[in-house]
Amino acid sequence: MNKRIATGVVAGVLALSVTGYAVADAFDVSDELPSFLTVDPPIEVQPVPEPRAVSSDVPAPASALDDSATVPAGVGKVVDGILSSAQVKGLGIEVRDALSNKVLYARGQNEGRTPASVTKVLTGAAALLTIGGQERLTTSAEFDPATSTLTLKGGGDPLLGAGDSQPSAVVGHAGLRTLAVQAARALKDRGVAEVKLNLDTSRYPGPDFDPGWSRSDIGKGVITPIQPLMIDTGYLGGTGEWRPRSEHPAKDAFAAFDKELQAAGITVTENPRPASAQAGATTGSTDSATEGSTDSATVAAVESATISELLEYALVHSDNVVAEVLGREVAIASGQPGSAAAAPKAVLAALEETVDLGQTHLEDTSGLTYANRISPHDLTSVLQASAVADGSLSSLISLMPVGGLTGTLSDRFTNDEMATGQVHAKTGTLSTVTSLAGGVLDRDGRYLVFSLQVDHVKKGKILDARKTIDDIVTALANCGCR
Repeated sequence: MNKRIATGVVAGVLALSVTGYAVADAFDVSDELPSFLTVDPPIEVQPVPEPRAVSSDVPAPASALDDSATVPAGVGKVVDGILSSAQVKGLGIEVRDALSNKVLYARGQNEGRTPASVTKVLTGAAALLTIGGQERLTTSAEFDPATSTLTLKGGGDPLLGAGDSQPSAVVGHAGLRTLAVQAARALKDRGVAEVKLNLDTSRYPGPDFDPGWSRSDIGKGVITPIQPLMIDTGYLGGTGEWRPRSEHPAKDAFAAFDKELQAAGITVTENPRPASAQAGATTGSTDSATEGSTDSATVAAVESATISELLEYALVHSDNVVAEVLGREVAIASGQPGSAAAAPKAVLAALEETVDLGQTHLEDTSGLTYANRISPHDLTSVLQASAVADGSLSSLISLMPVGGLTGTLSDRFTNDEMATGQVHAKTGTLSTVTSLAGGVLDRDGRYLVFSLQVDHVKKGKILDARKTIDDIVTALANCGCR
């Protein structure tokens, strides 16, 4: 039995105590949302539901990786029966027994397809392997006495809070007010009451917006420029259905820090002048803050939630911004620049030592672009590796949404007692794509991993395709299949 996975989910916490509800690639948040990524007329739908806390007991995925349970032999007959009456064709499918890695059903499994947000499965696996689930991202303030300059150094935390740090939270675990108060105290201890203020965003060099994304999606809350300093993934506040994100999240966070620093008793003697990112920077280490300075010292720092907690947020809420940040952090942890170009390559390189990803091509690490290609076989390979892993990778499936209970699966798998709470999976939807990849405990206690993908869905058929996918996964949960 994999003990790490067995303890990976605890009762009542998978919903996360978060204030933001990420409007990611449309249907991933809810099948009640139209897609933002198409010029086709939107589907007529109901408003997005408010996020809700879940206090139900959630069983751990693969809590019984038990070789004594029967390996199902009749999965093919069950799945073929569903597909024979399905209105949507062209599904790519692979189902495996998690413990033995035996393929129980496969159809079109080696064809690379547009994956949408199931891309985050690969990004998450790479982050766990390369960075480690218990690591944190540090936002710091550095002081150069030679120039009397305080530099706010972006460390990649996408869920910074504007106020006090909240140690029990994921969103706002690190707060800019706390950082400013710490910095002010340290400066006063040095007899400094006035500073110039600077910003270092060199951790993520190069373009901050992928050419495969639409800038109109910033105002729709789907994405923001990926910069190493931002408050709550760049959201501009509010609680409405469509919360816009910022066009310049680092600048906004810098202004908030400036305000808090002055409120803490430090005078800023110059108008804030954000430094441009260093094109050749490979890391955001604390010895490369203010331009031209070699004497800067860290005077204050705040740390994010753990990488595992950030990843859970990205998977449960299908948050594109957090996934893109994690991709850049994988690149940095691999000794490469934290750039948009390096991130997808670093994610694949991190996984190649564990699984064969010969059918996979990535252009981003969130799945927002149609240019990504992942086959069902490759996705299932990553999931199966997670199910039998002993290290950080073992937590991957447990961090995913839970059927009928949390995140983007809260309104799916609600009508079947064997599927509710037993399906842990990542959703993926674009205007012509729907996917689901994860794991499920079957009726006999055997843990199965699966990937189901369909792209080129005809107009108006997304919900039909999704129903077919859900019917198959529900059948797996109910399968004795001897």
